[in-house]
Amino acid sequence: EQQQQQQQQQSFYKTDVVFFGDSVPRHRFDIAYAAVDAADGILCIGTSLAVHSAYRLAKRALDKGTEVAILNVGETRIESEGLDSSTGLVTKIESPIGDTLAEVVKSYTAAAEK
Repeated sequence: EQQQQQQQQQSFYKTDVVFFGDSVPRHRFDIAYAAVDAADGILCIGTSLAVHSAYRLAKRALDKGTEVAILNVGETRIESEGLDSSTGLVTKIESPIGDTLAEVVKSYTAAAEK
């Protein structure tokens, strides 16, 4: 029993998340692709889309003719590859995320109270 406890204490436990630099498991990508395929639009918040897994979800949406909205400060991979102008499906909001989302919540709350 003591040996088993020692082995458990020395073992590495990894949470069920994908860390930067890790690969996304295929089954999760299948779920994500299905969600993108079923979506009317995609909203990308606070990402440069430089990481391939995020980029390919946005690219898949564009390839399927689905609109993509991006809220980010700075150029994204979609922009640097010219996909924003070539498809006509990309809306970019160049604005700080925290301030922008706070204003969205404020506007939504005010409208809901009317």
